[in-house]
Amino acid sequence: MVAKIERIIGGIVQNRVEPDEHGYFHCLPQGSNMHPILKANLDEVSDWLRANPKGGVRMNPTWTKISRNIFIDGLPR
Repeated sequence: MVAKIERIIGGIVQNRVEPDEHGYFHCLPQGSNMHPILKANLDEVSDWLRANPKGGVRMNPTWTKISRNIFIDGLPR
């Protein structure tokens, strides 16, 4: 069970995956910022990110699409 998905640069957490106001996580295919694939939990997000290495996920702060330097429970995607 995945506990956290983060963007880490230089050993410092920059962003974290968090759900939207409805409880969904937004995964985005390569080249898209407009058509999210909604996931219900971090396990689904993790599976999607591993299957789509050039895809990204919205992270806070700023709700930005992140596709690089993603770590799942402290390990590189």
